[in-house]
Amino acid sequence: MSSIGLTKRRKCQNANKKTATLNLVSLMDIFTILVFFLMVNSSDVEVLESSSEIKLPDSNSEHLPANQLVISVDDQNVIVMGRSVAEVATLRSEKIRIIGGLEKELVHQANRKAEMPEGGYNVTIMGDREIPYWLLKKIMLTCQSANFAHISLAVNKLEESDDNADQDATS
Repeated sequence: MSSIGLTKRRKCQNANKKTATLNLVSLMDIFTILVFFLMVNSSDVEVLESSSEIKLPDSNSEHLPANQLVISVDDQNVIVMGRSVAEVATLRSEKIRIIGGLEKELVHQANRKAEMPEGGYNVTIMGDREIPYWLLKKIMLTCQSANFAHISLAVNKLEESDDNADQDATS
């Protein structure tokens, strides 16, 4: 091609030149669909808020807990929904069977809920794996006295190893 042919061609291209545009409607549609997809598919996982001080025990449980009121227990405090309701050091006395601060908070939470289901409300206790049994027993007695009778204990779910699966299959 000669230089005259190139300049003529460039003039034709410049005459037909259009500015590129971005269609935002299609882009918004894609992101909307993506958001709904992620919301629907992320509902299978339940994450309990936990502090780094609480090391949950491990379990092979098959059942997932229901979303409910959570009582966190570490070596210093008993915490309901992020609020400290009792100090562990003050609960060591054998005379104390019911934890007053915990019972008060549970009654308050029960009053905020709808009518009580048959058998009582649900509660999850998220305690460190080193929590003493006497403390767990007092917490459970307090829950029961405040009509939170369906008690679940939070644990880390262990994946079933291939060795265990082989044993179960042969048994």
